[in-house]
Amino acid sequence: MTARSDTAAAVAAHRDQSHPDSDITPVSPPRPRRLLVEDVMSRDVVTVAPTATFHQMIGLMRRHEVSALPVVDDNGTLLGIVSEADLLAKESPPPPRRRWVPEGSQAGARRRKAGGSVAADVLSAPAISIGPRASLPAAARLLEHHRIKRVVVLDGDDQMVGIVSRRDLLAGFNRSDTDIRSDVIEGVIPRWLMIDPAGLKVEVHGGVVRIEGTVDLRSDADILAHLVRGLDGVVDVDSAVTYRLNDRDVALSRELHID
Repeated sequence: MTARSDTAAAVAAHRDQSHPDSDITPVSPPRPRRLLVEDVMSRDVVTVAPTATFHQMIGLMRRHEVSALPVVDDNGTLLGIVSEADLLAKESPPPPRRRWVPEGSQAGARRRKAGGSVAADVLSAPAISIGPRASLPAAARLLEHHRIKRVVVLDGDDQMVGIVSRRDLLAGFNRSDTDIRSDVIEGVIPRWLMIDPAGLKVEVHGGVVRIEGTVDLRSDADILAHLVRGLDGVVDVDSAVTYRLNDRDVALSRELHID
C-alpha cells in the first residue's frame, strides 16, 4: 500500500469514528446563533408622505434624531427615501444650466432636488432594500456597494418592517468575550466540526480569539479558524492549532459504487 493510500485510509477511519451512527439525525445546535438584520434593525421607522414639506421633514429629522425618512404612499408602499444629503441640495444649488451643454442624470437629479419643495421632489428612488433574514455581513456589503448609510428592510410582501443603518450593523461586535468563547467551545468545535473541545484551549480578549491545541486533521485546523472568524463579535483569530495528519493531498475517489 502506498503512502497516499495509507493516508486516505487513515482519514476514512477518522471520519468513521467521528460519525459512529449515520442514521442519527443531529440536533440543531443552540449556538452559535448568527445575528440577522431583524435582530438589529430599527422597527419604529419615521416615515413621511410624498407631500411632506421641507420644514416638516427637517423638523422630523431633528425631533427623532434620524438622518433619513422613507417616503410611503397611503397604502404604505415605499416610494423612496429622503436623506440629509437630498435636502442639502437646496443649500447649494447647481449653477444655472447652459442650454447647449448636455446635462447628465446626476446633475439633473441634483437640479430637480434643489428646486423641489416636497418629499416627492427630492426623494431618492428606488430605495435600496434588504430582507429581515439577511445576515449582517450581507447588509454591510450592500451599504458599501451603494455607498449609503442605511437600507430599508422589506418583508416578503414588500412591506417595510424596519430600517438598518451602519451603526445598527456594529451591534454584532457588541458581544462579550464570554459569549464569543461559548460560541466556539459549545458550538463551532463540538457541533460544527464534531471535535472534542477538551483538546483545545480557547481564550478571547477584546474580541480576539486565541486557539491552541492539536486536532487530527489539517483540514479541521484550517476550517476552524475560518469558522471562528465568521462569528458575530470576532475581531480577529490567532490560531496556533496543529494537526496529526495532513489530509490536504488525499485524492478522493470519483467512482460511484452501486450495490
